[in-house]
Amino acid sequence: MRSKAIKTTPKDSDGHQRLLSRIQEILLGSSRVLIVTHMDPDGDALGTQLAFAKYLRDVGIEAQPVMDDDVPDKYRFLDGVQDVPRLDQFDPDAKFDTVLFLECPTIDRGGRVGRLLNDKMTIINIDHHQDNGGFGAVNWVDSSVSSVGEMAYEYFRQVGYEISPVVAQYLFTAILTDTGRFRYPNTSPRTMEIAGRLIEAGADPQNICDQVYYNLSPCTTKLVGRVLNSIEFCEDGAICLLTLTQQMLSDTGAKQSETEGLVDYTLFSQGVKTGALLREIDSSHTKVSLRSKGALNVAAIASRFGGGGHVNAAGCMLSLSLPQARAEILRILTVALDD
Repeated sequence: MRSKAIKTTPKDSDGHQRLLSRIQEILLGSSRVLIVTHMDPDGDALGTQLAFAKYLRDVGIEAQPVMDDDVPDKYRFLDGVQDVPRLDQFDPDAKFDTVLFLECPTIDRGGRVGRLLNDKMTIINIDHHQDNGGFGAVNWVDSSVSSVGEMAYEYFRQVGYEISPVVAQYLFTAILTDTGRFRYPNTSPRTMEIAGRLIEAGADPQNICDQVYYNLSPCTTKLVGRVLNSIEFCEDGAICLLTLTQQMLSDTGAKQSETEGLVDYTLFSQGVKTGALLREIDSSHTKVSLRSKGALNVAAIASRFGGGGHVNAAGCMLSLSLPQARAEILRILTVALDD
């Protein structure tokens, strides 16, 4: 069953509560729930996935998180993350009556997990991306919040689930990372209030920050140096480009999964309005991560190539070589600056 995505806000309190009650009804009426998040999982994806798995198990529902990518080393401190199977380790014949999608604007963002779906499964779609198409039977889509971690907190609060220290750890990690350490425009007073309540519930902000941001492997640190050495400033310093090649990964011994966050360096310099990290996948595919300041909408740019995201943070895949992708992205960003 499909329905139009519903955007809820705190102002829409009655509709908001009915929607969350409907999600609770479906989850508690399920025998087995598959929990899916996006490829290249980040802290918001992993933290919220683990939080919902813990919640469901605590209320007596069998929950199975799964992903179609490796867990970045920086998130391996999260309790239980080592037990989340990759899709290639997963039983394709496993039966589920409900599938919970987290932070996936489309089913395809879940990777090959889509092959496990069938018409008998009820899909719950929880996301904060503005371009979510509403692919579930129930869609909770709210682009006004910082993260799905923040949405999970609101759900747990409404259903009366007591947040334990381990769940607080999960959700604080989710919110911390998707707000860029509370720097991004999506950080609201409510976001900060929730973060404070998670600390009260047992989250350790210093440990979480240290694990995520200040615990790089020597290989990853070397990779950061190589990527920063590729830096280019264009259009009088308004555009910053970084490139990451397969050769850089090979030379440093770093993992593909450890490249999250490198794009943030594009906005560190004075005068930069937008930036891109171009990551070579192979000779004809380049993954592009985009960042911007102010009103420049990089999600609209990413959507031209089948990607998406948020106004100031988005991504896409180009079926172009790295040099071709660089030229195309630079052209488009230059035009966007002039608009």
